[in-house]
Amino acid sequence: MAKMLSPKRPSFLSGAGILTLSALTVKVIGLLYRIPLLNLLGTEGMGYFNTAYELYALFCVISTAGLPVAMSVLISALEAEGRVTEGRRVFRVSLGLFAAVGCVGTLLLWGLSAPFATLLGSPLSAACMRAISPTVFFICLSSAFRGYFQGRRMMLPTALSQVMEACGKLFLGLAFAGLALGRGESLPMTAAYAVMGLTVGTALSVLYLYGHKRLSDRRTVGIPTLPESGGSPPATLLRRLLSIAVPVTLSAGLISLTKCIDLALILRRLQNVGYTSSEATSLYGCYSTLVLPVFNILPSLTTSVSLSATPALSAALQKGKEGLSELQKTASSAFGIILTLSLPAALGLAVFSEDILSLLFRGQSAAVAEASPWLSCLGLSVPAACLITVTGAMLQAAGKAQKPIISMLCGVGVKIAVAYVLLGRDGWGMAGAPVSSLCCDAVILVCNLIFIRKYAPAMLPDPRRCLSLVGMPTAGAILAVTATKALRSMLGWLSVTPLHTVCTLACTGCLYGVWVMLTLLPRKQIPTYKNKETNHEQADQRTA
Repeated sequence: MAKMLSPKRPSFLSGAGILTLSALTVKVIGLLYRIPLLNLLGTEGMGYFNTAYELYALFCVISTAGLPVAMSVLISALEAEGRVTEGRRVFRVSLGLFAAVGCVGTLLLWGLSAPFATLLGSPLSAACMRAISPTVFFICLSSAFRGYFQGRRMMLPTALSQVMEACGKLFLGLAFAGLALGRGESLPMTAAYAVMGLTVGTALSVLYLYGHKRLSDRRTVGIPTLPESGGSPPATLLRRLLSIAVPVTLSAGLISLTKCIDLALILRRLQNVGYTSSEATSLYGCYSTLVLPVFNILPSLTTSVSLSATPALSAALQKGKEGLSELQKTASSAFGIILTLSLPAALGLAVFSEDILSLLFRGQSAAVAEASPWLSCLGLSVPAACLITVTGAMLQAAGKAQKPIISMLCGVGVKIAVAYVLLGRDGWGMAGAPVSSLCCDAVILVCNLIFIRKYAPAMLPDPRRCLSLVGMPTAGAILAVTATKALRSMLGWLSVTPLHTVCTLACTGCLYGVWVMLTLLPRKQIPTYKNKETNHEQADQRTA
């Protein structure tokens, strides 16, 4: 049967740019949300809030991580063949599955909130878990729509819906928390009120995505498609979806499960070595509120690269040898973008951690002093954390979605062992948490690269290109940070003030930006004019 025409889709880079901009916006909103919320709840209240949020994140990953990726891979491949109607059938089957999974997840989180809270070592966070439980259902529905749009390489709806969720969390969450404080509610209940902002924001994003899909379908009514009778039955589509989704879900679920294990291990291990439950919760609240949000900014931004790369790589692989050039170009671009951003970020967090936290969390000097060394250590893990997402996407596109699971298991094993040992050692305490995360990310990345080398070597750049991708950003970052510190010392800026921090970060960013423009961005070849004869010969060759 002849292929049907499908509309031209946006490029990988344009999709990655849209999702990166939205992710940056979401992270900025998240920081704006946590700063006043920390002032309202304190580190102990944020401990309750973050405990519930981590468990919610685990439920969301289990419910939604694999199916959107599976949808985007299948829909992208189908539309590359011109089978638009089949892609819409994939969406309908997925939406029903998502709705069922979301209902089950919401009921489980609501009904088992007290046992979960006790198991994690924070019984008072149960109210937060009940407040956030409806969000699992809404996020499942929104993930179905996002998977459909990503498969069609339409990243704008996903980006706008993410911003809507973040705005709901910011404005409604703070309003609800203020209302609870005004009514004299307890600290755990106030944290539960703050969580409800995310639930309402997620529900609004579902309504937006539904409306956008209706409009999008109307615009594509005239596109030639295969007849409905030529499509696969729902059971076949469901099996194809699950064959991709289950390994991806297990892989992503291990990451989120690791965070919950980390949480339980931190709270219980600190209590074992002499901290009270309140003190342990406060330390975890400091770590999860000050350190992790700042660290997660760049890995979250580069997740957009993998989301955009997955359908592009899948479509290129579908073309066989004809798509080899596109495959290598997309993979190389993904590596280049991530390394160019993550390597200077790692060095910046390691060197300027106190400056950054002091700027973001003014008035929390004790918490900043406690958290700065943790962020310096964890910052070194930024490149590995960013590359894990894109290498996992490459394995998924290559049909080896089960391999990242092995990588995750290796990393989780290392993380648990290192964290258990260091958290219980004198002089380490909470410092064991970032060290264990650093070891975990490094092991996962190495395993992923080994699998790509074995099963999809065309996606890896050649050795000279790898050296350039790593060496040039590293050299630029070192030069920028060294020059900024020297300038700061010359000006006598020894104290940490908001003005000094802003100027320091701006100077470092500008210097690195100049380095990128001079060394990393492609440049047009400028002809030389040593003699007319040579120029005429070159012109003749170009004409020929």
